[in-house]
This record gives sequence, structure tokens and C-alpha cells, in this order.
Amino acid sequence: MTSIPSRADAVIVGAGIAGLCTALPLAKAGRTVVVLDRGAAWGDASGANAGTLSLQVKRPEVLHVTRRAIELWQAMRAELGADVGFAKPGGLRVATSEKELGMLRGSMAVQASLGLETEWLEGNRLRDAAPWLGPSVRAATWCDWDALSSPLLAGRALLAAARRRGVTVQDQAEVTAIAALDRGYRVTTAAGTVDCAQLVIAAGAWTGKVAALLGVDLPVDADVNMLSVTEPAPPLLDKVVTHMGGVLSLKQYPNGTVMIGGGWQGRGSHQSMRRETDHLNLLHNMRVACAIVPALKDLRLVRSWAGFEGVASDALPLLGALPGRPGAFVNACARGGYSQGPALGEQMAELMLTGRTSLDVARFDPARFAAAGAHA
Repeated sequence: MTSIPSRADAVIVGAGIAGLCTALPLAKAGRTVVVLDRGAAWGDASGANAGTLSLQVKRPEVLHVTRRAIELWQAMRAELGADVGFAKPGGLRVATSEKELGMLRGSMAVQASLGLETEWLEGNRLRDAAPWLGPSVRAATWCDWDALSSPLLAGRALLAAARRRGVTVQDQAEVTAIAALDRGYRVTTAAGTVDCAQLVIAAGAWTGKVAALLGVDLPVDADVNMLSVTEPAPPLLDKVVTHMGGVLSLKQYPNGTVMIGGGWQGRGSHQSMRRETDHLNLLHNMRVACAIVPALKDLRLVRSWAGFEGVASDALPLLGALPGRPGAFVNACARGGYSQGPALGEQMAELMLTGRTSLDVARFDPARFAAAGAHA
């Protein structure tokens, strides 16, 4: 087991996409960094998600962040010197009912007002672009920004790059206490104690629990998202597919496997540490998938699983300094945090290094909750 240094410039709690993408630019700037994880690094939400990097499904408030993140994902292979399974085939956001058609047109208009141009496809144009779609699909918007990556490959690459940069990544190091020092914090864990000048909470679903050790209340809950993967198959779909109703994500990887997600909820909670698939919801997920891409009916599922995703009460990221806690920050709970992770990590590191960010992230300031919830 790697020993924790007694001192570091920065301690980051959470070794998922948020924590590692914060650690790398800090280390690149010459800071000593320790990343702690309560379990296995990359073992919770980051390692148990669908890998969809879809821009057009994101809320208007995070479009600029997601766009920047996709740019960083695209550059990641060269930056890290390792494959992260990135591809940018573009994506279709489909509608299957009159209500969804109206919602899709409304979303398209909002996105256009924010500088994201998508293309409306229906009739022969839709069938020519995606002949593999089922007859229930009435229209779709096309976005050439929509992309994908492999969480398995990305986790390996980010962890290896962090360690090459001198970052200490410590597994099985749940934080049990945080004490304020004259300048910084003393972080006590199951694997040892480390003092730091700056502290970042990037603990996903456990962010609220860690913040409470600093006397700050953050309204954080967790989704228990389910995912499934099929056996390898010949090429079936050549684009990322999402659903206007928010009940489906589909993509086929180069090895032929198809990843099926869509936010269908499993059972359990992060408080109980229980996460398991809900068979009825899983069945609904598969029915929707097969209606959208009928060729999926001929494939066998290899595995289905559930993973936690931390979510703030307004479903927007928590990114910024913790009020009244000098040198303490939070970078967590972005719905779709895997896709936004590189950009949110970049902004977090900029804030810690310079006191400013290159993107407008004021809307995500944890003070929107913590100012009222902080206590001594």
C-alpha cells in the first residue's frame, strides 16, 4: 500500500473523474497532490457509467462547460499518452410522440440561442441518416459534438498519468475527520493523516458527508443508475443515441458491444452502500432500447449493473470555494459529471491556482446552499 505523505499542497477527497481531473493540472503546475478515496480509485460513479459525452442532452446552464469538456476529451489521448476510447461520431436525440416532438423543438431553439446548432431530421432524411432506427422514432436532432469514451480505458489512463506526475493516489482511505489549522487542514483517514494548504471535496455521492466534517451542510443525494452491455455484434448503429424523454442512451463500441443506459434507477442508497439492479426498470430500459433500435432484440445481454451518481438538490454542479472555510473547495455532483469532468477539473484547478476561472461557473458556486447551511 502507498503511504500517505504527512504534508501536501493539496488534498483531494475522491479519486473519480472530478478528483483526478483536478489533480492533474495542479501537479502539472508543480503542486504536490494527494488524492484519497474511501474505496477503490475510479470505483464508484466514474467507473460505473455509460461513457456518453452528449452535448445536446445537457441542461442550458452547463452547455458551455460540456463543450469545453468534449474538447478536452478529444485531446486526452495526446495529453495522457494513452487511449481513452474517445470517438466523436455525432449523436441523435430522438422523439417518439407528439409531446416529445414539441419538447425537442423547444430544446433545439434554446440550444440555438446559446450557440449550439443542431439539425432537425425526420422522414426520408432521418431514415437515410439512421436506417437502423425503429418506426416509432418520428424525428431527431443531430449534433456533431456528441461523442463517447470508454470509462474503463479513461480510468486507467488518468490514474497512470496522475501517478507519473507524482500524485499520490490512496485507496481505502475514507476520511474520518478534518481539522482546521492556522493555514490549511489536517485530514485524518483510515490510512493515515495528511496536512494540506488546500482541500478539495470531489467525493460524488459522499460529498455531503465529507463537507459535514467541516461543519458545512450540502444538499447531496444519489441516483442509482443502471447500465447494461451486450455481447459483441456487427455494426448496428454508428451514432450516439439519446432520447428526448431522458430514458435512453445507446452507443456501440469498436469491439462491437452496445452500451445501454438512460438513467433508469436501481435499488439501494449510498447511505446503506447497497446498489443493485431493479429488474422491472431494467426490463423497461430494454424495451425502450429495442423499440428505438430493433436490431438489439437479437443480442444477448452480457451484464447489467448499478452505480451511484451524486446529485445536488438542483441537479447542477457544485464547483467553488466553501463559504467560511478558507482553502477548502468542492468539485462534485454534476449530473452527467463523467462527461463534464475534464472541464470542471480544469476550472477547479484554475480557481485554486489563480483565484479565477476561464469559464463562467458562478452559477455552480456551493455558496448557493452552504451559506445558509454552514455552522460552527
